[in-house]
Amino acid sequence: MSDATDKPSWDELFLLMATVMSSRGSCDRLRTACVLVKNNKIVGAGYNGSVAGADTCDDVGHLMIEGHCKRTQHGERNAIDNSVADINGATAYVVATPCIDCVKSMLQMGVKRIVFVGSYRNSTNSAYNDFVRGLCERKEVEVVNHPDPKILLDILVKTLSRLQGPGGVLSKMEKVDIVYNKI
Repeated sequence: MSDATDKPSWDELFLLMATVMSSRGSCDRLRTACVLVKNNKIVGAGYNGSVAGADTCDDVGHLMIEGHCKRTQHGERNAIDNSVADINGATAYVVATPCIDCVKSMLQMGVKRIVFVGSYRNSTNSAYNDFVRGLCERKEVEVVNHPDPKILLDILVKTLSRLQGPGGVLSKMEKVDIVYNKI
């Protein structure tokens, strides 16, 4: 019998899913994504990218206006637009610090919890942090910040180990270890 304690938590699972999804992002200023979850069911997901069929940053470069790339739509906005159910009460799992506009959009749609890993340069501005913190407090939204993205490696190691064990899709393969320097 396998040990249930080696199973990723729901937060770990959905953070890892958002991270894998971020690899589809088409703006190399930050490849990000968002997975919207309600009652442990995915109700929306998206990554940062251009409007479907339009040129991407990866293809033609950034369209910078007032310090922001306007060619792409953020992962959070795409997740909201791609949602297949009501997201009121949902949790948003996000790669990097959500921007103010994305936070406002998520709160307006009723997201009650935001879990993000890593940071973006916008999070170094104290006015930004104060505004977002205050807005989330007023809306009674829980914010969970994992500032060091190395947590993703811990989750990946746990997940890989489980998949190499009994019943895992990798159980018949030679064991693979992910080695990195934990700090």
